[in-house]
Amino acid sequence: MMTSNYQELIQKHQKALATEASEKTKLWWEKYMKGVIPFRGVGIPKNRELLGEWRKANGIDNWTLENQLDLALEFFREPIAEDKLAGILLLQNYLYDKFPWKILLERYEEIYEQELIFDWNICDWFCVRILGATIKENGEQCAESIIKWKDADYLWQARSSVVPFVNLASESKYYPLIQEACSVLINRKERFSKTAVGWILRDISKQNEKIVISFVENHLKSFSKESLGNALKYLEKDRKNEYLQGLQKA
Repeated sequence: MMTSNYQELIQKHQKALATEASEKTKLWWEKYMKGVIPFRGVGIPKNRELLGEWRKANGIDNWTLENQLDLALEFFREPIAEDKLAGILLLQNYLYDKFPWKILLERYEEIYEQELIFDWNICDWFCVRILGATIKENGEQCAESIIKWKDADYLWQARSSVVPFVNLASESKYYPLIQEACSVLINRKERFSKTAVGWILRDISKQNEKIVISFVENHLKSFSKESLGNALKYLEKDRKNEYLQGLQKA
């Protein structure tokens, strides 16, 4: 199917989003995200509802899965957050479990190569809703492939090697892979590389505090105050303060 046909359909959804847009919500999100990406001002539930109506009205359910996937990924080319989120919702609700995982990861890598994900909000939605679900569906081989993204030059692909495991933090079989990726990300300079480590360690600490403490002790100098505070969020207060003070002296 021609890309122009995808664009016509995307524009139909954009018009539907425009009818539901809230200027107040738009301004709030743009301020919260410090202007790194524009918003329309439409919440996720309404976006999901409109997508369902749009799919039905345009007969998209009857398309081949390959064309549906192409259309979902085409949404990522749009510059506005809700449009990218529409692509994520299409993948989450209709497509992520309909293809071999290797094919999906190859297509997802194109999103990063073209820098179509460039902020933490879209990145984390994609990670938790799509990549995490793909790992859960397909297991350790899939996880190993995603972990390899830790070495990517592009920040948001590197961050995506860790964040998908947030909802899998209770599954200890992934801990060696997570530690491997965290060891790389914590040594990068970017804020959102380090905060990815803090986030996953925080959730792992609910299950296995010893692993988190060991990682922190081995990499303390590489943490930021923000990422360390998050990693140790659930530790006893005095223990947490001990490491935070150690970071200041490092």
